[in-house]
Amino acid sequence: MKMRHYLIVSMCAIGLFACKQKSQPSDSDSTSTAIAQEEADTAKAKKSDTSAVDMPGEKAVPLAQLIVPGTSLGQTAINETAENIHKRLGKPDDGDAAMGKSVSIWYADHNKKGYATHMYFVTDMGNDPDPRVKVIRVSSPSFKVNNKIYTGVLLKTAEELYKLKKIGTYKLNGSDRNIFDDAKAGIAFDADRSGTITGIAVHETGKSPITAYMAFFQGVTQAQ
Repeated sequence: MKMRHYLIVSMCAIGLFACKQKSQPSDSDSTSTAIAQEEADTAKAKKSDTSAVDMPGEKAVPLAQLIVPGTSLGQTAINETAENIHKRLGKPDDGDAAMGKSVSIWYADHNKKGYATHMYFVTDMGNDPDPRVKVIRVSSPSFKVNNKIYTGVLLKTAEELYKLKKIGTYKLNGSDRNIFDDAKAGIAFDADRSGTITGIAVHETGKSPITAYMAFFQGVTQAQ
């Protein structure tokens, strides 16, 4: 009888253990659940994400790298004060100032041979004591209008979207550069002789960026 009792107890214990084992998820089940949860969280985050702007049929360009003609370039907005910009970007690597106008230049890794960010500031004497940025130019391909328009691509790509007019020329390191502008949109492009975009500038709509280019580079000639 004792032996039978032990056998019954043992069988019950084994059955109970098996039930518990079956109710506990395996490692593969846990992994699958985690992946599914992660995918759900990612999808949810994408819906509420405001750090990127979707372009039709394209991946989003992060706001920190987005060029918005007439409005902003990256994190810097047209008419933002020089004080705010310098606090965010740090001390410029180069620049100049005269008669209520000033230029600040930042170089990638502080190397003048690297990509450059130019900004042109104007102080409205007697009305606003704060210098405000009127033109922002970048040479880095990290900044994009969309995933098709950035430095390094052919100008004809931008011409498909903007009504560009040649407004000036200059030389940089012996290379000819032409400046094209869509004043109404508030965006300009400089390109080399091969037609490759070498810089993109955002400016106030309805105004020309040629004065800023003259401050950025030597020998800029305005087109007639």
